[in-house]
Amino acid sequence: MSLRPPDWPLPRPAAVHHIVEDFLTDWTAPNAHILPLRRFLENCLGTDLRSFFAESCFLFAFTRQKLPPSCLQGYVRMQGLVGSEGLRRHAADAGLLQDYS
Repeated sequence: MSLRPPDWPLPRPAAVHHIVEDFLTDWTAPNAHILPLRRFLENCLGTDLRSFFAESCFLFAFTRQKLPPSCLQGYVRMQGLVGSEGLRRHAADAGLLQDYS
């Protein structure tokens, strides 16, 4: 920007994300800040930025042409969560996995 002439106009943005900020803003509020920012970034990048369990990534690998980044970075490169009985039980209780026991 320092090399541009003084009257050079900024390019028009393709998308704009507006947020409310003041000294009382809770930047970790899931519905007020994190979710709208994630949706804005998903629209700009054209991808799904949510995190998924290994079972969901496994299904995506067989049913989709493009995997979400969390599956590519974790599940496909074998860097995902290490499965345990407690984690499987928690996911089944939350309705995220089918309970086969």
